[in-house]
Amino acid sequence: MLPVMLSFHFRYGNLDTLVAVGCDGTNVNTGRAGGIIALLEQELKKPIQWLVCQLHINELPLRHLLSHLDGPTSGPRAFAGVIGKMLSTCEQLLPVTFTPIECDLPNINHTEVSTDQRYLYEICEAVAKGSCSLPLSRRNPGALSHSRWLTAANRLLRLYVATANPTDNLTTIVTFVMKVYAPMWFRIKSNPSCKDGAKHLWLSVQKSRYLSNELKKVVDPVIQRNAFFALPENILLSMITDERKTIRELGMRRILRARSEKYGIRQFSVPKLNFDANDYISIIDWQKTEVSDPPLLAHISQDDIEMFVANGDVPVVDFPKYLCHTQAVERCVKLVTEASLSVCGQKARDGFIRVCLESRQIMPNFNTKADYSTG
Repeated sequence: MLPVMLSFHFRYGNLDTLVAVGCDGTNVNTGRAGGIIALLEQELKKPIQWLVCQLHINELPLRHLLSHLDGPTSGPRAFAGVIGKMLSTCEQLLPVTFTPIECDLPNINHTEVSTDQRYLYEICEAVAKGSCSLPLSRRNPGALSHSRWLTAANRLLRLYVATANPTDNLTTIVTFVMKVYAPMWFRIKSNPSCKDGAKHLWLSVQKSRYLSNELKKVVDPVIQRNAFFALPENILLSMITDERKTIRELGMRRILRARSEKYGIRQFSVPKLNFDANDYISIIDWQKTEVSDPPLLAHISQDDIEMFVANGDVPVVDFPKYLCHTQAVERCVKLVTEASLSVCGQKARDGFIRVCLESRQIMPNFNTKADYSTG
């Protein structure tokens, strides 16, 4: 969280203008009373929009499913189970004939994703087709790291295309990657606005309903604990930007009711999810949940909202579309680490970080070998 505050302070200079915080879902950040966001709200004496990274949350069900079926991790880059132990060398195996598994991937711009993400997309396409090309099989799936499960997903799919008779556990885990993990990863990347966060959460629930009752007992508690985009403030952001006018109007009415009750700085508890909801707006029980006004909508006046509702013509409201994931936060963490390794002293590190941020704005991209030709 500290790198986020540093980056915000360097760019904008005043924390009083802070309206939203992005972070991962660890209890240090999201604890309802002693978490960093809650303490920050108390310090600033105002509520802040909680935007907990959906890419991190998307990894947790896969992690728990692999642990349940294959055993726990052992060390920062190793696994204790049979499948996990094979992941470190899976790229050395030759592709074989395997059973295809369906995967519903959204269209993406391949130039806007990292090498590891591009590999995941292409290996998913290969598994869906039932054929892995030799060039793809020779590419590096990425280094294993328990802090980043994208490469573990890459290696699980790479192991599957090289296994003639996969075990039931391997097939179950790979199927989850194909049906839930990978489609949701790229859907979040393709629609990264916080206004889509509640929709992403509901869709991840829907996509996991194919699991057996036994495996739902593993996955569902993980989704429940990390369902920060089921907080009413985040669902309301989706509702007032919904393509359906009736949903926009319903969202405005709920904002009016929340403003009339004036909760101020609230203590959040993740609402109980309705795993059978047929729409994102019914993923929680609104009658049993404390509904507060989204901080990102504080600029919309009470008179405007009342006018929208009275006229029955609620427009799609415009507000800052902050991200529902925090890959930018990871870049800040990396930058602070680089500063600590490069220079000594608070003043020197402060200058190092400022120069790096400014240079990235001037030159956001470097040329690569692909940008040049031999003529």
